[in-house]
Amino acid sequence: MRIYEDFYENTNMDYPVAVYYVDLHNMFLECVPPHWHGEMEIDLIRSGSAVFSVGEQEATLSAGDVIWINSEHLHSVHPASGDDCVMLSILFNPSYLFEQADSFLTTKYYLPLIENRQLGFAVIPASDPSSAKSLDAVDSIFAANLNKEYGYELETKSLLSTFWLRLLEFGASGAGDAGPKALTDEERVKSAIHFIHNEYMRELKLDDIAGSIHVSNSECCRCFKRSTSLTPFEYLLKYRIFEAARRLQKNDPTAASMQKLSDTVGFNTPSYFNRIFKKYLDATPGEYRDRIRASHRDALNPYGISIARL
Repeated sequence: MRIYEDFYENTNMDYPVAVYYVDLHNMFLECVPPHWHGEMEIDLIRSGSAVFSVGEQEATLSAGDVIWINSEHLHSVHPASGDDCVMLSILFNPSYLFEQADSFLTTKYYLPLIENRQLGFAVIPASDPSSAKSLDAVDSIFAANLNKEYGYELETKSLLSTFWLRLLEFGASGAGDAGPKALTDEERVKSAIHFIHNEYMRELKLDDIAGSIHVSNSECCRCFKRSTSLTPFEYLLKYRIFEAARRLQKNDPTAASMQKLSDTVGFNTPSYFNRIFKKYLDATPGEYRDRIRASHRDALNPYGISIARL
């Protein structure tokens, strides 16, 4: 299940590569919320530091460091304590590099990463001299897609292939390995998130969320806490506020009145909705609508600002 469709809105599928500028300070709740996608992701920290959560594992990256996140893995990002963070992100469809499903290249180089579900991520630290080729490839990918000179698509494909080869070499070290229990938790939480995204408009109880993934209430809470650092109810509240903010930004008809908006996103009363909205976003719904239209037009996009639109 795909959580966000922005990748498809900002790419030509003949060239399935998208590059984003991410200022965590200006993101919704100053973080990239838990999500997953079929594309592989490469993030370069430009300034500050950030904590990446991939499944039940965490990694803290500083300026110059790079992280690769495997496809379909639940992940989120927030600034390290007391720090701001700006990063550049690449999302790409692996099939762009391996177009023939039955080729020996696919068998030898593609499947070892794609089929290794325990390898959720790999960190390429700027301080490690052995990372130089990988880091140079990432820098060059960003430069090519910013400048868009003739042949940049072909250059990007070559650079991604170089980075892929380094991942295969690096992946043998077991970086970012997740055990079977962690993978089970992750799949359960992804299913529960899918359920929440489809049903958040109505009254939901912990019984409903736990029942959707066929586990006890306590096991549901444990899975969520391990994989997202949130309880199921905290995730539900934050998603309802996200949906309210999105509707306000887009001037959706359901945002014509606070009564209608609070009903639409699953709150019992406008007063409770206003209180939770202000708690999370430090603004009333009306104030937030004005603010996000003026200066945070992409704050609700978990990938940041598409470089194609800069």
